[in-house]
Amino acid sequence: MQTKSRTVALLLFDEVELLDVAGPLSVLSQAGRHWNWRPFKVYTVAEKPGPLTTRSQLSVAAQHDLAACPAPEIVIIPGGYGARKALASAAVLGFLTAANAAGATTFAALGNGQLLLAKAGLLSGARVPARDDLAAELRELEPSVTIESAAAPAADSLLESGKIIAGSGSGASLELALRLVARALGPKLANTTAQSLGIPWLAPETSVALVGDKEGDKAG
Repeated sequence: MQTKSRTVALLLFDEVELLDVAGPLSVLSQAGRHWNWRPFKVYTVAEKPGPLTTRSQLSVAAQHDLAACPAPEIVIIPGGYGARKALASAAVLGFLTAANAAGATTFAALGNGQLLLAKAGLLSGARVPARDDLAAELRELEPSVTIESAAAPAADSLLESGKIIAGSGSGASLELALRLVARALGPKLANTTAQSLGIPWLAPETSVALVGDKEGDKAG
């Protein structure tokens, strides 16, 4: 297991969805806390440092500008209306393509944040969840993408496809972050992190094993 902290860039822009920022931050900062270990070093980035306004009218602050920030291993792209506006930003798109070229291992996007990955060319051949209104836009930006419908009741579904983890909406923000923990540190620590936050969740690998055990007990 890698023992040094993983660098995580959390992309910010005006009118970002607050839950897409707060959810992953809460999970990643909790992981490893009972060992007094910080497995994820998260920093916020935007076109320029300083405060930005969220969709909830609270402010968040970017620590670094896109041109001068530590090279990330993981990039989180929140949603919100601001993600659509950021599609016109050459700096944002250039940051994403540069991070990929520099060896970032995971890109995690929520809702409209997937549009930025598509326009940056990072969803080629990927499989992602999206509601119908977003699906058409994603296909227009990246014709090779495979869209899984995120209709109710699984309105905020989440999928992993190669180096992409994508959630259809803000409701998937906690699970998305727990999947990041599971990828980096294993399902056991992801489950421990979920329990410490009171989230009723099991890592997919663990869920399968538990189901198998129960079925085996019944058979016996």
